[in-house]
Amino acid sequence: MAAGCASPARPRKARPIFCHRRQKWPDVYLTLLLRFSSAVTITPAVSPARDHSKGIPMTRPNRRRARLLAAMSTTALLLAPLPTFAQPAENLQATSFLGRIVLGFGRARVAIDTPQAVSTLEQEDIDREQAAKPGDLLRTVPGATAFGGDRMTGQSFNIRGIGSADASDQNRVIVSVDGVQKFSQQYRMGQFFGEPELYRRVEVLRGPASSALYGSGALGGVVAFETKDAADFLHDGSNTALRLKAGGNTNGAGALGSVILAQRFGEGFEILAALSHRKEGDYRSGDGTRVTGSGMSSTSGLVKGTFRFGEGREQTLSFSLTRWHSDEDDANYSADIGADVFGLIDRKVRDETAQITWANPAGANPLLDAKVQLTFSRTRVEQKNATAPIPDSLFQDSVYGYRTLGLRAQNRALIQGDGWENYLTLGIEGSRQERTHQTAVSGPRLTHPEGTDRRIGAFLQNEFIWDDRLTAVLGLRADRVSLTPSSEVTALTGAAARSNTVRAASLALHYRLNENWAVFGSLAQTERAPSLDELFNQGFQGGLISPDLRAERARTVEAGVSYSDRDLFTSGDSLDLKLTAFSNRITDKIERSLGAGVPSYVNVARAHIRGIELEGGYDAEQAFGKIAYSRILGTDTSSGDRLNSTPADELVLELGGRAFDQTLDYGWRGTFVRNATRANGDDFPGYGVNDLFLTWRPDQGAMAGLEVQLAVNNVLDKQYRNILNGGLANNEPRRGRDVRLTVGRQFNW
Repeated sequence: MAAGCASPARPRKARPIFCHRRQKWPDVYLTLLLRFSSAVTITPAVSPARDHSKGIPMTRPNRRRARLLAAMSTTALLLAPLPTFAQPAENLQATSFLGRIVLGFGRARVAIDTPQAVSTLEQEDIDREQAAKPGDLLRTVPGATAFGGDRMTGQSFNIRGIGSADASDQNRVIVSVDGVQKFSQQYRMGQFFGEPELYRRVEVLRGPASSALYGSGALGGVVAFETKDAADFLHDGSNTALRLKAGGNTNGAGALGSVILAQRFGEGFEILAALSHRKEGDYRSGDGTRVTGSGMSSTSGLVKGTFRFGEGREQTLSFSLTRWHSDEDDANYSADIGADVFGLIDRKVRDETAQITWANPAGANPLLDAKVQLTFSRTRVEQKNATAPIPDSLFQDSVYGYRTLGLRAQNRALIQGDGWENYLTLGIEGSRQERTHQTAVSGPRLTHPEGTDRRIGAFLQNEFIWDDRLTAVLGLRADRVSLTPSSEVTALTGAAARSNTVRAASLALHYRLNENWAVFGSLAQTERAPSLDELFNQGFQGGLISPDLRAERARTVEAGVSYSDRDLFTSGDSLDLKLTAFSNRITDKIERSLGAGVPSYVNVARAHIRGIELEGGYDAEQAFGKIAYSRILGTDTSSGDRLNSTPADELVLELGGRAFDQTLDYGWRGTFVRNATRANGDDFPGYGVNDLFLTWRPDQGAMAGLEVQLAVNNVLDKQYRNILNGGLANNEPRRGRDVRLTVGRQFNW
């Protein structure tokens, strides 16, 4: 559902909207929006010691200009005449987030009925969050978090204690955009770059049971992003939609501008184009400390189309192309931690994702539901003019790159009888990834070895449903992984090509005891092959290549119970709760040795990660609430130390209400984190962060179709740090109080 339209959970009946003759308003809006995105700031009245706008220096004339442009843009968005407006239809029963449809675990199903821990974020959640980085969207997902600081280029993902900056994490947590797997690994950089404004949906699958469909080695799980689609904006017979959005925030004097145009050509083709620009200055932490180098800007775009053909137009040929670009001078070399010793650098980052998908659901043939997808991903990082006083090739002018081409084909067959159904999914998948790195003076760096990663795999998932009460899901997968160093790496180190066959297997059960209660559980085993960096890295603290690494193995047991009910306190309300306990034992865990004259990576660690997750939601016509709790214990069983990839215990509570015929949502969210200690003894105190939010979507009169999002994050200006970002010496404090405001409007005709 498009921002600026009613929430999909509560559509409303269309009302007559006044109509005007053809005008040139799109040009006026686009000009205002682009100027606004580059100039507007929201400047609070604060003392000089706490001036959050210092991230982007502004003279008095510039401040006047910014305020004038902000007023003009907002007024234009509020009062401009529009041709026609599409409004959704009738009210539906309230549904909490656990009642949403899950698409990433095979056959579509409701989240609470999935025999795996799955959380789904829809457009409504994404808009309310007003996130500047993809990781910010996971704040209410238990057991999943982003780490690596608050910079756009510093974030990576951690699921259930899997994922850290200490070693190459390729495939431990799989991240995808429109089905295209994404990964980039570079010293002191994040692993994923993206723009939240381009996404319409995020699914987080926790645990290795997802390995069968997504790839062997997903020890932590999967984070799957889905980009916006033209159908999200074209309603009630309209053929064209234009959505404009502008926003800003106080802490860092940030600004955002985005334009989305969707067009339908007859019944067979629709296309969407989106452009977004975001800029943020250095933010201040809760005690007023300016975090130097935390500000930056990015520009992103999306083109996505769908062509429908065949009998009943049920076959589709779709494509999408996204691009994220950042070009910063004097950026911090270290994007994921605070480390002044690394100095500054001029850095240009470009990330591209593309895919073409053919799908044939073949409604008349239950044995055919085919999909073939061709994927492409490229990440390129150019660095120059480093200021670090360290004589190391790490700081030479250099270019890092990842380029991946993939192909995936699968078919789902349905066989059914009296009281039972069976869905069998069979597929194959192959990919070729090139990892490159060149410096201007000394050629390739052996601490970031070049090479090629080739994978080919086959997978099976069988889902049996009996009497709508028992669901059994069996998953099997095998991947052949071939890693080849570049000729230069071989000449300098003697490294040779290496191949591994890794496998994954899982069995998940879900049994509904009655209309309200259900139990579920799963057993999963997966193997993760060593990565290019782990096999061929040489020179980091004097380490050598590691040709004898074995594949990591993980065995996971999950069990849980869920409760779901309707019409508890008022007509149409809903309550959903899901409690999951898990135990994950990892053997032959790959870690850095941090020693000279020995292999850079070794299979020394055995890990035991266990925990519980509770997620729940209540939804009614005038109120809603959410709870997300996770407690994860990670232990290196070889040494008895706490794993540094273990997040602190966290409880998230959200309470809200609705007013004015559900056009106004408002609420409070509290995030409470327990104190924790890293393996080196660094103690991180616990903290509580309080946020307030408000969403207004008027559906009548001249303001119909407007959407206003207002949030005050970290209301009490709490000073805190994320334990996953490293030791206290380089762990930057997180953002202090921040007021965020976005105004959007959609035009349909």
